[in-house]
Amino acid sequence: MELTEIGAESARGSFSLIAGASVSTIITAVGAIVIARLLGPAGYGLYTLAFVLPSLFVAIADFGLCPALTMYGASLRAQRKYSRLASMIGSGLRFKLVVGAATSLLILGLSAQLVTTMLHRQDMGQLLVLASISIIFQGFFNLAYNAFVGLDRMEQGALVMVIRDTTRMILSLVLIVVGFGTAGAILGQVGGWIIGSLLGVWLLLTQRQAYRKMPGEIELKKGGRADLEVMIGYGLPLYVGSLLTVMLMQYLRIVLAFYVSDAEIGNFSAAFNFGALVSIVATPVATALFPAFSKLDFETRKEDLKRMFRLSVRYVTFLIFPLAIAIATLSKDLTRAVYGASYAYASTYLTLYMLAWLLLWGGTGLGNLLITNFFGGIGRTREALKVALVQLVIFLPVTPVMASLCRVPGSIIAVILSALVSTVFGLRLAVRKYGMQVDLVGIFRTLAASLASALPILPIAYYSLLPSLANALIGASIYLAAYITLAPVFKAIKRSDLEILASLLGQIRILRPATNLIFAYATRLLNMLERKISTT
Repeated sequence: MELTEIGAESARGSFSLIAGASVSTIITAVGAIVIARLLGPAGYGLYTLAFVLPSLFVAIADFGLCPALTMYGASLRAQRKYSRLASMIGSGLRFKLVVGAATSLLILGLSAQLVTTMLHRQDMGQLLVLASISIIFQGFFNLAYNAFVGLDRMEQGALVMVIRDTTRMILSLVLIVVGFGTAGAILGQVGGWIIGSLLGVWLLLTQRQAYRKMPGEIELKKGGRADLEVMIGYGLPLYVGSLLTVMLMQYLRIVLAFYVSDAEIGNFSAAFNFGALVSIVATPVATALFPAFSKLDFETRKEDLKRMFRLSVRYVTFLIFPLAIAIATLSKDLTRAVYGASYAYASTYLTLYMLAWLLLWGGTGLGNLLITNFFGGIGRTREALKVALVQLVIFLPVTPVMASLCRVPGSIIAVILSALVSTVFGLRLAVRKYGMQVDLVGIFRTLAASLASALPILPIAYYSLLPSLANALIGASIYLAAYITLAPVFKAIKRSDLEILASLLGQIRILRPATNLIFAYATRLLNMLERKISTT
């Protein structure tokens, strides 16, 4: 397969994947908000805890097959080894069936012991049993989705993702309303995984059947064991890194189960859901920026790689910092408007969580996601694993101590501390060992502009007598206007930055009208500032 053909296929599918992920995120966020309001803090806390162990076991049972099928799906198609590709798809599905079924049966058999020893909730064994049904279907779904990405069938990946999230939202709400409560919410989620995974597997098997009939190079050594050896051998390092990430979040919830009430966990989960709002912006930007690392050879194009690393830091912080700070400032009105007055602690948790999101999950200039993508892109996966291990070593002992002392705020502080240390470690590796550069001045200018833009909305956030929803909408509008005005004033963005950002974000059609308007305003403001400087 020629390089131009590969690029054309990727371009055709990329927008479908971004659009599907954005729609899925919005559906999931809306569903989580309505479920949280219907169940109340305590019920929502139990609902959250019910999926802690299933999510952890799904990650453990993958063994790197999902990223392996993405990679081999692309490479074997390029080599026209369709027979081997069809064999790998079949081997992966059979593996998921056996391991998923065994894992589900394990949780079913040990549910009483698990809820007592790991979740500190003796009365939620039945809820764990219901949630564990999703394990095998989550495994199927994840494998199919990753296969679609590797096979350049990204529109199918977007389709199954949207159908999964729509189904589980509708089912959960209906079952709660008719009287099944927390159990109904869990069954709705399980139903969504079942529908989404069955559709994904059917589409994947259809594709597999087509590959079996295609002419191409034949590779003699193939079959279940050989396929699994190859896929697990490739995916194991990536599997360890992704498993550590999942373990951190689920470990945090397990620790909270020992030290705080169901209502506090519900408040924390409500605050956690606001991360989806940030990811709506972060995901397409990450999709546009981060793959560039793998396209620049470290040995021959080091200077270009330096520039890409520096620009990635600046541009992602330029978009994510103000969004997180605005959410943190308006947290009281946002949580009250979205979840209601019963979620009394959610605003405090949300303010702290936004800082943690910046450092750990946001992919910002000070975030582990950027560092992980950089090391992975240049083929230094061991360095990415070191960063994850540093965070794990700090997070594991500090979290229980902080949770016992300060409950949920203490656990969020533990997340921030571990993320900050591991991020500094990763940046030192990137700068000292690989010669990368970080525009600290640009980052601090962006931070200053973001913080200054929050000043006009402080009276609205803390003293306004308007309803919470009105406060949030007015505050967000004022903050946006202030930020796009102050960013050029603080020199957080330059004319060349606007041109590059406009080009990147202009590829996403749904954002194009808004970005064109904002960038036109910022360009006029820069022109005025330049004329004023030249006259003085």
